[in-house]
Amino acid sequence: MRNRKLVVGAIVLLLVASLGLAAFALQPTAEDLLVQAMETMQSVTDGHTVAAFTVDTPEMNASGTLEMWGKLDAGPNGEPAFRAEVLDASEGDLVGLTAVTDGYNFWLWKPQENKVLVGNADEAAAIMAEQMAGKEFDVDPDYNHEEADHPETPEEAVAKLLEYFTAERITDMQVGQTNAHGLRLIPIPEQMPDEVRAAGGFLKVYVRPEDGAPLAVEYAESAMGSGSATATLLELNQGVDDTLFTFAIPDGAEVVHLEDLKPEELTAEQTAALNVLSPAILPADATFVGATEVRGAVVQRYTRANGGFTVAQGPATAVPERDQAGETVTVRGVEGTLYTDDAGAQALLTWTEGDTTYWIGGDLTAAEALALAESLQ
Repeated sequence: MRNRKLVVGAIVLLLVASLGLAAFALQPTAEDLLVQAMETMQSVTDGHTVAAFTVDTPEMNASGTLEMWGKLDAGPNGEPAFRAEVLDASEGDLVGLTAVTDGYNFWLWKPQENKVLVGNADEAAAIMAEQMAGKEFDVDPDYNHEEADHPETPEEAVAKLLEYFTAERITDMQVGQTNAHGLRLIPIPEQMPDEVRAAGGFLKVYVRPEDGAPLAVEYAESAMGSGSATATLLELNQGVDDTLFTFAIPDGAEVVHLEDLKPEELTAEQTAALNVLSPAILPADATFVGATEVRGAVVQRYTRANGGFTVAQGPATAVPERDQAGETVTVRGVEGTLYTDDAGAQALLTWTEGDTTYWIGGDLTAAEALALAESLQ
């Protein structure tokens, strides 16, 4: 009898183990989840979400809640429309920040200042083209976008993605009432640009089991910082009111046009007439590109083999804000502040002489930035 019970017990254990192994084998792989997500996103025409977000970078440390609406094929050439509003945030000046586009026109409203930035896609494209002019990129001159081999199925799209990332399953996470499936995307170093490879980091994605819709995304362990977004509400293809994608400018609001923010390119004569100080000694690989006027400051631009840098002077309000603590240094006989990145390849040096604030920043070592400052004349 005792032996019989042992045999029955062993059979039960084997059955349980077999069922457990079968359940494990039926768990979707990371690739399966990606294909499911691609299939879902291909069928999306509109969406609405409320998401909690966090941002932790050298420039910003904030958290809050964001509500977004989106709709595909809304613009004149099929561009998407969207609306995003910050409902609450740890940084008070972010609360109420609203961005809207109908696919062509866009508005950005900052309620604390009651200021609205308005523009359109053509203006943005023109400014972008000016910013990129003269910059060199490793582009195949024979590349033809129209004839390129684009993925035609979710499986092909995922296969292309996996040429650049390694995908692996991670522990599921409870997102609201949903036990979301987790996966991690790790960049393949050899496939990444130098800047991305140096920054490091990886993506965690948690998707809804029934349709693969992403419920949470986290970017972690990067030299650039980290961030996350977790949906507390996600609705797809439920219909979105088109009036959400227009914006009525509030009474009394200051309206700023995108075109008015375009830096004014200065001629050599105009630059000289402003009595601007320029560096007398440059790094060996540096070349002067030009000068622009931005927010009342004159910004001189230089290029070099590994990037570029700027030498600027103007009112204190034009100086880029920094959240990180800098090093106090002596510059031209006065106290200044020096900021550097962990690798020592980028620096920002600021100081004030009389009513004028100066700053030198870009692809420079701390020593180069200080040497440039001392050579100004």
